[in-house]
Amino acid sequence: FIKIKLILPLLLSTILFFNISYSKETFVGFIESLEGQVKKNIDGDLKRLSEYDQIFTNENIVVGSNSSINVSFIDNSTLTLNSESEFVIKKFDNVSKEKIFLLEIIKGKFTFESGSIAKSREDAMKIILSEIEVVLNGTLVTGENSEESKSIALVEDSLGKVGSLKVIIGDQTTEINEPSAGINISGTQIQQTTLSAEETDQVKEIKKKELVNSSTQSEEDIERALSKQLANGTIPDANGDGITDTN
Repeated sequence: FIKIKLILPLLLSTILFFNISYSKETFVGFIESLEGQVKKNIDGDLKRLSEYDQIFTNENIVVGSNSSINVSFIDNSTLTLNSESEFVIKKFDNVSKEKIFLLEIIKGKFTFESGSIAKSREDAMKIILSEIEVVLNGTLVTGENSEESKSIALVEDSLGKVGSLKVIIGDQTTEINEPSAGINISGTQIQQTTLSAEETDQVKEIKKKELVNSSTQSEEDIERALSKQLANGTIPDANGDGITDTN
């Protein structure tokens, strides 16, 4: 766990030395690991991503079939998406007094553990699932956004704590504060759900795998990856100010 905390500052400090032209958006995190094909879609332009690539606001990240991705954010939140998923960070502010993190899951299955922004104030962390808004208060969640249904459930986090969810659908609000409890929305039908022991264990196993992967990543691995990105011209935030560089 300590090594994870050390690797992120190392990565961010290394980025300080690089410079390249890019569109102006806010730096929010990086790809900690991926399997298969993951691309970002900016105005119809698809670009393949690699481990340690930076993630910015308003970039549609598309996870291909038989693929997965794990993203670490600078507020210590983590996001894992499975095959044929897509997400975008609509808003991210970890600096001002009114902190905010707005994550839209466009489609697919996901697991998300919130970081410091969700703990800063009651409505700072939100996940959007189409027309559904989910407010997180310091917690681990799992869910899915598909054409047929939307779902989200609360899980005990990696520290053994359980936060809370507030699911807002139109003028209806449902609060969830019990572990493994959730909600499923299919059309106009809203159903309270409970994850099975097996489903809960699967989510916890995902988090355990993330921790193991992070702890085995060496400084040399990261330096090699960053050097390769520099050579390929794929490090957009050169001066490390949290904003992509411009022409």
